[in-house]
Amino acid sequence: MNLHCLPLTFTVAKPQTLDTMEAVFATARRGGCQLKALQLRSRTHDDVVSLELQAPDPDLLALFLARLRNLVDVEEITRMYVA
Repeated sequence: MNLHCLPLTFTVAKPQTLDTMEAVFATARRGGCQLKALQLRSRTHDDVVSLELQAPDPDLLALFLARLRNLVDVEEITRMYVA
């Protein structure tokens, strides 16, 4: 099976990091996406989250990205590429 990847990087205000990540993971799971990689870098006032999701259909990744933008308060979402 050919899996498509969606690497993302975004920042989250420190007080909301845990709740935001819980919502991100739940949205990915319900949308048929799987977590391939995760990195969390802590800064003074926020956390930088880098993750890579994979799914068998690129439309599932596009739907996840749309839901992410509407669901949680994240800043500076960077979509690196879809392969």
